[in-house]
Amino acid sequence: MQCFCKFCVVTFMNRSNSPDKEDLAFFREAMKDVMRTKSLHPKTKLKKIISLGDKPQLTTLKDEKLQVSTVLLDPTELNFGSEDYLYFKRAGLQNKRIKQLTRGNIRQSDYLDLHQMTVKQARLAVMNFLLQSCERGYICVRIIHGKGRLDQSKAKLKNYVNYWLMQIPCVLAFSSAQSRDGGTGAVYVLLRRNCHEK
Repeated sequence: MQCFCKFCVVTFMNRSNSPDKEDLAFFREAMKDVMRTKSLHPKTKLKKIISLGDKPQLTTLKDEKLQVSTVLLDPTELNFGSEDYLYFKRAGLQNKRIKQLTRGNIRQSDYLDLHQMTVKQARLAVMNFLLQSCERGYICVRIIHGKGRLDQSKAKLKNYVNYWLMQIPCVLAFSSAQSRDGGTGAVYVLLRRNCHEK
């Protein structure tokens, strides 16, 4: 099998012994259907992938509704039980803001209830909900993931939501809710202002 990558061709053409007519004819025959491609400028905007379940969808950076683009990976282990407290924050957030979030003192603009959903349905619902919340300029929302079934030692959806939220760039922080808002069966989610901007 012959190799015609750029490196090999340049090496072949730069040998001290110039190629004979038979080699050149073979090379030209092999390369006749190859078309030159334009190299991308470093500032060219490439497409990003947003995974909504098993079928990733492509979107360009011009599509404002899908600026929060990410591939949501699933946890390999279920570490949290139904009564375990969830908490996450990105570096740079003020302690005062975090206290407001954990105490439920930031007004929630909307909520999403994941009860009775499969993991696949929940992934799509969480992503769509956060994209819409960002589009509407919401600062704080609540996601009700539930505590799992009584016969399970670990709360499945709770673990998935915890793992997904840490991967989404517009999520600044989240924590389990106060008992009045669902307790450890729900999370408050603090969103970045101007989610569409990095």
